[in-house]
This record gives sequence, structure tokens and C-alpha cells, in this order.
Amino acid sequence: MNLLCVILLSLSTVNSLTLIFKTGNQLLKNRMLGISLLCYNISLLVYFLWIDTGFIVDHPHLLRSISPLIYLNAPFFFFYIRNSLTNKTDLTKKDYLHFLPAVIHFVDLIPFYLMPVLEKQAIARMIFLNKDLLNYIGSGFIPISAHYLLRLVIQLGYLIYCVYLLNKLQPQFLKSIQKAQLKNWLFISLSAMGTIMISNFCFMLFTYFGENQDQYSGPKFICSAIAFLGILFLNAYINFNPELVHGYQILSPAPATKDEIPGIGEISSPSMKQENQGLSEALELEIKDADELMEKLRYALEEEKIFLNKGITILELAKNTAIPPKILSVLINRKFKTNFNELINNYRVDYAKELLDQQILERYSIEGLASMVGFNSRITFFNAFKKKMGLSPKEYAKMQLTLAD
Repeated sequence: MNLLCVILLSLSTVNSLTLIFKTGNQLLKNRMLGISLLCYNISLLVYFLWIDTGFIVDHPHLLRSISPLIYLNAPFFFFYIRNSLTNKTDLTKKDYLHFLPAVIHFVDLIPFYLMPVLEKQAIARMIFLNKDLLNYIGSGFIPISAHYLLRLVIQLGYLIYCVYLLNKLQPQFLKSIQKAQLKNWLFISLSAMGTIMISNFCFMLFTYFGENQDQYSGPKFICSAIAFLGILFLNAYINFNPELVHGYQILSPAPATKDEIPGIGEISSPSMKQENQGLSEALELEIKDADELMEKLRYALEEEKIFLNKGITILELAKNTAIPPKILSVLINRKFKTNFNELINNYRVDYAKELLDQQILERYSIEGLASMVGFNSRITFFNAFKKKMGLSPKEYAKMQLTLAD
């Protein structure tokens, strides 16, 4: 999954640079859209290449270096839409006020940038071990979580205003979807970027307020998938329709095959099919050693109690057990008849039961118990406990006291 994301984002980054530096009739307007896409793509690439792989631990000075750029995504997208609708070719002095949030964020992070390397390395290591902490630690004077939420609100606000502006200046544009609009670069870019922004906004909502789950399952996975499909679509459209995107005609274009389509050929090429077939065969072979793999998994869960790590993902469990993620997922489904999230929550609930049997609530609150067994919130703990036991944690504790008497 990570490799596919990196490939798609890399291709989209290249296309962003193409929009920025390509000459043509749509030069300045496309340049603005290119900068918007570049800021978005670079921020995601940084996550997968720096944070997810642990590269940031060895290079902590890079932490938060890209963060201010994310504020530029929405303003440049707005400039593209506005200038396309009004045929403007430049920015006004007032337009530079849109860059103020990025400047404020950069200034706010200067104390963090000047922190000793060892302190930043400790923060980077904590983030690598628990990716959810990326939204909470490593800040300037303003909490980094506030910046994450503010950027999402700003992006959504700009998107709504772009749609409003489009409806105001071209009221017939959104009233009906016609075939001609499918060849309109303004319509395509607005639809795709809107999908990406809304999906990103929903992803963060599920991150802050949703169930405790890793990013490769549930609603968060759906949001991620939709966002990457939007990126892939923009990437493909830029390559397939240069005459529409860049405002010039190409002579006698040859029909493109799947193997010739950048970003698509890699996915559907014969070599990739062979690789997938080889992976399936390898998966079947590995599952034959299921007993040995199950011992590794049970040791990690029952002896090391890895489920106590907040925000643990299947990739982290895979690294701990030295079991490939895909094989681990199949193993959990086959042996436990459940998915990764349910398995982790079940172990956490069982551990909570042990602590409740020891009358832990005499010393800790429900919130404290939830945190102790690995849950991020009281509500998530309550729902998981009641789902498995049919009782709330307090009801279970009272029942145990009654039985003891």
C-alpha cells in the first residue's frame, strides 16, 4: 500500500512540476494549480518517505520543515479558479494576504526549528512509534493540532468559496453535467481537487473523533482511497490531455495503450501481474507455516502485550513479529475469525477485565483504565468493552464485586 502511494504521489509531483514550468496559453493559471498540487503532494510524500519509514528519526532537523507549505495549497487553488473565471493573469497586492497563515506558521515554528537535535530526535522517535502523535507534538507556541484543524477548515472554506464563485460568475456551469464539461480543464480540476480536499477533511475527522483504527482499514481507508483516486485521476488527465491542460494542440496523437500511460502502465503491466501472481503463491506457501507464525503472533500479543501501544497499526505488528503485513492480515482473519482492529480491541478488553477483577477502579477512573489498556478515548473503550461483554466496564466491575460477596 505504501509503495503504491509513493509511486502515485511521485508521478503526481512530476505532473505538478510540469504544470508549473510548462509554457502555453494557460501558463500562469496552470502554474498556480501546479503549486497547489505540489504543496499537497509533497506533504503526503514526506509522510510516507520520512515519517512512515522512520527516516525522520535519523534526520530530525527535517521535522515540520514542510508543514507551512500545506497552508499554500488552498490559496493557490483559489487563485487558479478565480483567474480562470475572470481571465486575470497575475496576483494583486491583496492576494499576498492569503499567504499570511503560512508565514505565521513558519514564524511560530522557529523556536522548534532551533531546538537541540537530541530533543527533536526524541520527538521524531515518539512520532515514528505512534503516528497519531504527529498531530499533537512538535509544535511552536501554537499547538500543532490547531494548525492541522485550521488548515482543513481553510481548505474547505476555499473550496466552498470557489464553488460559490463559479456559480456566481458562470451560473449555468453547475446546473447540468454535459459531455463538453468532461473536456473542460477547469471543471476537471475543480472536481478532482474538491474530492481530494473533502476526503482529506473527512480522514482527519475520523482521526480525531472516530474509532481507534489504523489508517488502512475502515472509514479512514475509504477516505484515503478516494483521495488517492482523485490524485491518480488528475495525474492521468494531465498526461492524456496536454492539449486541453496546457492550451496547445499536439499533432497526430497516437492511441495510448495501458503500458504507455504514466501512472497506469506500472499498475496493469505484465510484470506487475506476474509480481502479484508471485505474491499470491508466496502467500499460500507462507500460510503453510501458520503454526509457527501463530506462535510469533501470540507471543507479541500475550507476552509482550503489544496491544497496549496506542494507535498500533498492522504494519507495526508486522515489523514486531517479522510477518509480512498481507500474510499477517490473512493469518488473523483465518485463525481469529476477525480483523486486525477487532483483534487488538479484544485483547485490550480482556486485559481491562483482568484489571477490573483486581478492583482497579478504586484507584483509577474509567478514562485512566482506558488509557492504561491502550485505548485513545473513554468512548472507544466503552463501546469496545460493551460490544464484547454486553456490559459497561462499571457494570462488569459491580457484577464482580457482587459475585465476590
